[in-house]
Amino acid sequence: MNIAIFTDTYFPDINGVASSVYTLSTELRKRGHNVYVFTVSEPRSARKKMEEESSVYRFPSIPIIFLKPKRAASPFSIRLMRLIKKFKIDIIHTQTEFFMGYMAKGASTSYRLPIVHTFHTMYEDYLHYIANGKLITPAMARRYSRTFCQFASAVIAPTEKTADFLRRCEVSRPIYVIPTGINLEPFSRDSHPKEACLVLKKKLNLDPSWPIILCLGRIAQEKSLDMAISAMPGILKRVPEARMLVVGTGPDKENLEDLSRSLGIADHVIFTGAVPYLEIGSYYQLGDVFLCCSTTETQGLTYYEAMAAGIPIVARKDECIRKILRERVDGRLFEDPASLPDIMYDILTDRETSQMYARNAFDAVIPYSAATFGERVEDVYMNVIAQRRVRHAQRVESIVTVPRALRHLRLVTAHPTRHKKREQKNARANRS
Repeated sequence: MNIAIFTDTYFPDINGVASSVYTLSTELRKRGHNVYVFTVSEPRSARKKMEEESSVYRFPSIPIIFLKPKRAASPFSIRLMRLIKKFKIDIIHTQTEFFMGYMAKGASTSYRLPIVHTFHTMYEDYLHYIANGKLITPAMARRYSRTFCQFASAVIAPTEKTADFLRRCEVSRPIYVIPTGINLEPFSRDSHPKEACLVLKKKLNLDPSWPIILCLGRIAQEKSLDMAISAMPGILKRVPEARMLVVGTGPDKENLEDLSRSLGIADHVIFTGAVPYLEIGSYYQLGDVFLCCSTTETQGLTYYEAMAAGIPIVARKDECIRKILRERVDGRLFEDPASLPDIMYDILTDRETSQMYARNAFDAVIPYSAATFGERVEDVYMNVIAQRRVRHAQRVESIVTVPRALRHLRLVTAHPTRHKKREQKNARANRS
């Protein structure tokens, strides 16, 4: 198949959608398909640091003032239409409900191509970015999500939590729950020698003896990193040498740095800034425990990555991880942030139990491999294309059948005598 993937975010952006698109395109190519990624342009400074893939096509865009570093592209492009025709695209896969998503809609309509849509984001959790949540209501966000999904032939939900949300929005298209897979190898301990980890710790001024609490991902309000940092004074009373390593960047970074200073723990909270995706696996190996306080996840990619890296996980209870993490089996779950100091003390001091969590987590993440992810999405493509062919065949049959019926109707109404004689002749022939 020739597959076009449309996304508003891609590398060098570090987020779940970019990672998901990269993993999917890689696996589909391994399965013999041609995959083309259509996305927005990047600033010149970012382009200099990139080694662009030959199958990635970027379209002119401008920054969105209130959603930095997000960018907006024009919803129509003649260049895109030419590329769709040139590559003989069979199916479109959208990963966004906005700018590149509308570009995909235009291409679908022009060339009558089916669309599969992956729904990544429940926008109710992100309304604070637009006029402090006073301009758009949750009901409006749900209607918008439904409208876009209804345009697709099928919708992919990364988790059952996301699928339930789409059903509440009354999306009537087929919904497939397919967890985003990861390539396990770059995150496993076997891929990262201890010597390399020590070199990275030295680069970050981390003493090898310090227990490291790892927080990794986009630094934004909805990720609730303030909850993790606010728990640090209590954790330090139990484990004085602990350090929190925050890997990533985002709009809330400065606020969280200010928070750590106001709590007097700035020396114990280290912000690395953005890290290239291909190096993320090395940073997981620095953690003695992975901590996530977010309840807005729709994919759970960082959980999978931490599980593959073989480190125990502490996570805030949420429907997203109900089928991923089991309490006191793969890690620890919490509801009340006040329990974090005790939980962290148990994991950071009880080496045998924390290793048991890590082993169980690694075994549990194997079904979420990138290969399984690619295979299941490929099945969705096949189903959508097959159903489209059936509908096309039915339309062709109706086009052929209806004129015959109309000719018969005209004969009956315009020439009743002739029609009666024909029926009598047929009846005599049948009796003989």
